[in-house]
Amino acid sequence: MSTTTAPSKIVVNAYGQSQDGVAPHFKLLVDGQEVGSANAAATSSKAYSFTADLAANTAHTVQVVYDNDTVNAANRDLYVQSIEVNGHTLKPTDAIYERHDDAAPAPTQAGQEAMWWDGALTFKTPAAPVAAVPAAPTTAPAAGSAQNVITVNAAGDAAGGEGAHFTVLVDGKAIGEGTATSPDAKDFKFTADLAQGTAHAVEVKYDNDAVIGGSDRNLYVHSVGVDGKTVAATDAAMSVHRTADGANLGATSDLYWDATLTAKLDASHFAATGSSTGGSTGGSADAGKGGSSTGGSTGGSTGGSTGGSTGDASLSLKVGNVTTSDPGMVQSSGSINGFLHTNGNQIVDESGNNVRLTGVNWFGGEGYNYVPAGLWADSYQGHIDSMKGLGFNVIRLTWADDMFDSEAVTNGIDYSKNPDLKGLTRLQVYDKVIDYAGKVGMKVILDHHRNDGGAGTNEHGLWYTANNPESKVIADWKMLAQHYAGNDAVIGADLHNEPSVTATWGDGNQATDWAAAAERIGNSIQTVNKDWLLLVEGTEWSSTLAGVKNHPIEFDVPNKLVYSPHAYGQSVGNFSWLTDSNFPNNLPAQYDGMWGFIYKNNIAPVLIGEFGGQMNSAAEQTWANAFVKYMNGDWNLDGKSDLPAGQQGMNWTYWAWTPESGDVGGLLEKDYKTIDPTKMNIIKAGLASSSGHSGSVPGSDEAVFTVQLAKAVTTATTIDYATEDGTAKAGSDYTAAHGSLTFQPGETSKTVSVHITGDNVTEGTENFLLHLTHGTANLGTATGYITDHAA
Repeated sequence: MSTTTAPSKIVVNAYGQSQDGVAPHFKLLVDGQEVGSANAAATSSKAYSFTADLAANTAHTVQVVYDNDTVNAANRDLYVQSIEVNGHTLKPTDAIYERHDDAAPAPTQAGQEAMWWDGALTFKTPAAPVAAVPAAPTTAPAAGSAQNVITVNAAGDAAGGEGAHFTVLVDGKAIGEGTATSPDAKDFKFTADLAQGTAHAVEVKYDNDAVIGGSDRNLYVHSVGVDGKTVAATDAAMSVHRTADGANLGATSDLYWDATLTAKLDASHFAATGSSTGGSTGGSADAGKGGSSTGGSTGGSTGGSTGGSTGDASLSLKVGNVTTSDPGMVQSSGSINGFLHTNGNQIVDESGNNVRLTGVNWFGGEGYNYVPAGLWADSYQGHIDSMKGLGFNVIRLTWADDMFDSEAVTNGIDYSKNPDLKGLTRLQVYDKVIDYAGKVGMKVILDHHRNDGGAGTNEHGLWYTANNPESKVIADWKMLAQHYAGNDAVIGADLHNEPSVTATWGDGNQATDWAAAAERIGNSIQTVNKDWLLLVEGTEWSSTLAGVKNHPIEFDVPNKLVYSPHAYGQSVGNFSWLTDSNFPNNLPAQYDGMWGFIYKNNIAPVLIGEFGGQMNSAAEQTWANAFVKYMNGDWNLDGKSDLPAGQQGMNWTYWAWTPESGDVGGLLEKDYKTIDPTKMNIIKAGLASSSGHSGSVPGSDEAVFTVQLAKAVTTATTIDYATEDGTAKAGSDYTAAHGSLTFQPGETSKTVSVHITGDNVTEGTENFLLHLTHGTANLGTATGYITDHAA
């Protein structure tokens, strides 16, 4: 017996209490299948509407699932006043509340309006005929309409790890949204089928203004364009109205509050130069190209139509063309050529440039997982891309001797996110990480963090243990030095992490004299690999290298020595220099005496191997800002560099990347996606890219295609996609993409992202194709256009 189903309207009447600029988020599930989600940013009741195919004369389970109560460690609340299923209203008291927090007193409890914890309100609807939502009639595009490309050139200030979000509307209808995360402006492109030869209003609605941790989120809209014809935000056609009070802010690019920028564009901007959306010959959406196919496609229409003549009759979809500007070449702090050597207090690359290493610590390899941390949350490529994107050029990668013990167990990898790591040894995992770092222009320093697998430095503070004597340490170092010989992604060895407790410097006691041991280990490495820099830490957890004054380190191969102290703020210890009455002005003299003299007296380069803090207090932020100035060469903290022309400041690697470090946390917050804005805003002033030698690497962007089903499917349906070269070539202009989109019941929209690779070559507009298929049926083809980089 067949079951009658029809689209049904479900409304969730809810509001929320946001925290740290993040609104409560909920998903709507029907019979266990997600049909949509929303952010309840409204502070008074608002109707959130969804559509789902429901079977008639059947009871259904409807759930409102609240899932971000403690994101960023902040509590927010969701309030559900009622739900409506085809006009039938159910109250929270009709539901069961299932809390998903660890402190839940019972698996379920009576339903209530206030959802103060992550959890689900579960409603049972009675069996009744379904009153279907009337389907919108399918109509052909209006005569004289065409697809226009709307470009919003915008930048943003992020706060709380979240950029400035905006929605683009034309004549009051939303056509897309974007998030500006960088102060560097970029083009956001959208397509819309619009009547030609008539005026239209384009609106950019900024909707998540906030101040978080002292950082102010803002949106800056520099221009709005249609098919390449651009209007500046300060033009007379523009106006900005503040959301809160409707105040007219005039024609401005600076949206410091939630506000809407409106561009009233006359008919000359819509001159019917785009292709008809109803044709079947693959017309272009790019301005000035007329209606001819540019990619040699013989499939379905590329102008946003439904599938071609061979399409599956049971599936109908629309996919629009996408135009992306070539991102060009960008400056990168990662452009350091080859292996490195030293000259006085400078590090020099093979091209003869003084370079500055500024990076981050990625721990985990020292145990207990014996691989870098966070591989359960993201791919290793994703982590490294994030580091690179923040401007870091080096990774200090930790390891322990026990890492090579065959009985040590590799944990902490989600192989669905890292499929190419499955079945590999721990050293092979490191090979993958290092190989990818090198490909994107980053360098790696291997850090002997401890001997026996565990957390932190060796408990007794020496460089060996009973299980891993010095001979084993040397053997492991030589193995690694030979293994990575000739691979200029690996440029250094940090010989041992934080000698402490009983470690001495230069007293001749073979059991405790770390300076002598460092020379033995370093010289052994140089017997098999003479290319590496050799980093030597100090005693007292590497807080001091004062012993260098009387007992400097000497290696057999010269010009490879780098001294590597560590420094921390108030999160780690209430050190005397942090409570001095002259703080922070006392810091330069303090650090000069401990290790700064090495750099100032031109003895050797200095790389601060670890520094950091929670950065929650004003005092620790004051320390960190002063410390970055000091590393930059501002010896008296007056905001001006005291370095001679051509010299780089001290090198450094920030502790740490991932958030598990108990004392100081990480740059990544606990969601393993958000960058701690307070920490990053402090340390970015010390990045090599801020003041040092840099080079050019290809920029990158994403061409995002939206695939829209004409109606929701009733069973899970998979659509395959694959790119095809046109005049743009995979590997040089874009990265070939293929895969599948699975639409669950109720879902109608998915996106496909294709990575665009930049250059500064004048090539004219290039194109590639995106084919969509279901089985043997071709459902449609869209064209991606890449316009020349705008210098």
